[in-house]
Amino acid sequence: MSMSQVCMIILLLALLLASARYLLSLRRSELSRRPKIWRVIAILSLQTVSAALLYFCLFPPSTLTSAERLVILTANADMENATISGRLLALPEAPVFAKAEPVPDLATALRRYPGVSQLHIIGNGLGPRDLEAARGLSIDFTPAPLPKALVQLSLPNDISSGARWSLQGRVHQIKNARIELLDPANAVVASADIDAEGYFSLADTARSPGLVMYQLRILDERKKIVENIRMPLSVEQSQALKMLSLSGGPNPELKYLRRWALDAGVELQSQITLSAGVQMNNSAIAINAQSLRSVDLLMLDERAWASMNRSSKQALIDALRSGMGVLLRISGPLSAADRNDLRALGFAVADANIVQGIHLANSGDKKSKPTLTRRPLQVASSDGVTMLRDDSGNPLAVWRAEGRGRIGLVWLTDTYKLVLGDQSSLHGQIWRDAVATLARVRPGNTPYLRGQNTRMNDRSVLCNISGKAFIREPDKKITSLMPETQGLNKNCAAFWPRISGWHVLVTDSQELPFHVRGNDEAPGLKANDMREATLLLMSKSATEKNAARIPVPGSPWPWFYAWLFFTALLWWLERSKWGTQ
Repeated sequence: MSMSQVCMIILLLALLLASARYLLSLRRSELSRRPKIWRVIAILSLQTVSAALLYFCLFPPSTLTSAERLVILTANADMENATISGRLLALPEAPVFAKAEPVPDLATALRRYPGVSQLHIIGNGLGPRDLEAARGLSIDFTPAPLPKALVQLSLPNDISSGARWSLQGRVHQIKNARIELLDPANAVVASADIDAEGYFSLADTARSPGLVMYQLRILDERKKIVENIRMPLSVEQSQALKMLSLSGGPNPELKYLRRWALDAGVELQSQITLSAGVQMNNSAIAINAQSLRSVDLLMLDERAWASMNRSSKQALIDALRSGMGVLLRISGPLSAADRNDLRALGFAVADANIVQGIHLANSGDKKSKPTLTRRPLQVASSDGVTMLRDDSGNPLAVWRAEGRGRIGLVWLTDTYKLVLGDQSSLHGQIWRDAVATLARVRPGNTPYLRGQNTRMNDRSVLCNISGKAFIREPDKKITSLMPETQGLNKNCAAFWPRISGWHVLVTDSQELPFHVRGNDEAPGLKANDMREATLLLMSKSATEKNAARIPVPGSPWPWFYAWLFFTALLWWLERSKWGTQ
């Protein structure tokens, strides 16, 4: 119920109470002093009119007025080539222009000039402070040219220690630029040339957990530094992945794969069958629903699969459909029964007359590329996704979803040669990507920061917050959060950072560190963020652009003077004897 409806109900109740009180007083009065009928009607009518005028004084009806157009100057507004049609206003970040009226923000400008239906934005665009005020209005936008700098940057939200992470971005109008990624020790760990449109991609491996500061360095065609951008990253301690390995016999591939898993911090439980009835394992393993419930990834070869009985295979498939990941390494021939089992899981496996010696696409130059071996198979799946290819583009591993889990097949048999060929990082990357793709997905309920380019004094929003939460700023001061009451994300809250640096969101159960940039840091990123936000606002703006007259709130003063006149008349009539017998 709105405030106007509440006030209307209160005024109606007060009117009924006053009218009833007046009529009861007439019944108790002496017959010789009762008023004439016209006096009673006049007093009741004046009471009704007074109540109605008081309501319209509090909530005056809208009036139609001519639509007005505001020209809003923002940062880097170019007035020499701009066409001005409307009242000219300037936001605080706009350049000084004598004919422009300064306003502290867009909301103040709209309150000052309520008859506005159109905005013409000139410059970089609207920032977080003014975006909400402009919603619903018709918007024209004359963007300022972007600076020659980094204008787009995409970083992963979650980085775990030991994991491979990548970043993507775009550089504006720097020809033949080269991008270098520097680690916290100022050592170049990755570099790349931009493409024709300015895009690039870099990657590195996260090391120990903690707060680290990388740098992104942009070099022009003469190797001169154009821009240096700080890249703060929060590396979290990776959660131990529980992997179960079943093998029909020992081999070098399994040896180096188990060694990689242990070095990567995986909780590995393995079982190797040496001969019929003889097994080597670090603990007793039973393949059933109870034992597989806590396993994130089950890795097995074709011999271990063939040795399973029907009940164990059914327990494996049930666990797969409940979310567990399965990786089947095909290192030998498959029986007809094994092919039927794989066909039931969505894979059609057939023998193929192909070359078994292959090279990986990213395993070094041709002379140093180790020759790896694949099984002569052709694997088809209607909804399969290729996980690994050779340098000719032929698949070496595929996966598909089965229920809530994922199952993958790999028929590359000797990736351990990469370790022997001094390419252990590539060996680790292959299996790290496979495990990350197939392993059980754990439910994520951690808080996260909406947007990656948070800045001082700009509205920042944190989501997925439960319980009590607050912000601990770099100077150890505590800042409260303002919960959002609109939109779909009811568990989000906003705050306005005072200073730059590392902030920490503290909740009942955990802490989330995040970095806030300064206002003048990475100007290309800031300019492009404002431009894209304003362009997105244009696509959602009002469709009626040329309304001649629009409704605006009316003035309460005429209603107040009318209410004062009729109330005074009612007061005089009630106290006079005019109309009494």
